Amino acid sequence: MSDSKDKKRNIWKILFLGLAAVNLLIISWFAIFIYVAPAKIQIPTDKAIDQEAAEFTISSTKENLNDLINTYLNDLAGEGNISYSVSLDERVKLSGTIVAFGQEVPLGASFTPDVQRNGDVVLEDMEITVGRLQVPNEKVLDYVKKQYAMPEWVIVNPKDETIYVALTQMETVDNIRVEAEKINLDTNDLAFKVVIPYQTFGIEPTNE
Repeated sequence: MSDSKDKKRNIWKILFLGLAAVNLLIISWFAIFIYVAPAKIQIPTDKAIDQEAAEFTISSTKENLNDLINTYLNDLAGEGNISYSVSLDERVKLSGTIVAFGQEVPLGASFTPDVQRNGDVVLEDMEITVGRLQVPNEKVLDYVKKQYAMPEWVIVNPKDETIYVALTQMETVDNIRVEAEKINLDTNDLAFKVVIPYQTFGIEPTNE
């Protein structure tokens, strides 16, 4: 009986996986479990659902996602040195330090998130400050790529001045898939799709 209850609790935690990301980011990235309840969960009923999986749409806010990102980065910090933080405001913000002339200089970068058709997210339109120094964006991102510990599914592209958050490539428990559907920071409207194999619920897939 206890095992059954534990399994049900684990399933509901898995449903909240992926609000990461952006994690991210950066996320998270991405096994990620949300510890803050989302605004609402909708189960699609107006379209065909994969006969081998169930789809859930999780709606949330910047505040909830910030909590998730902080939790994820704290877990990541336990595996190594994390010298940066990520937050969502009117833009996605990356704060940290960069070593210049033998000294640590404050680094601030902000991006606009662009949801891709496949459910991944591109952080683009970068604005950056490095103390009072004038440093090319490409050089700063090259430093971030080499010196900042990030998940494998977060890809820093210095030449393009972007960060690619491959949510769909995130390794998760039981092959759960996470996709971004909408990230509108101006209206505080965020939505992610979570695809969970029926086998996770102990249900055998049906084929029509």
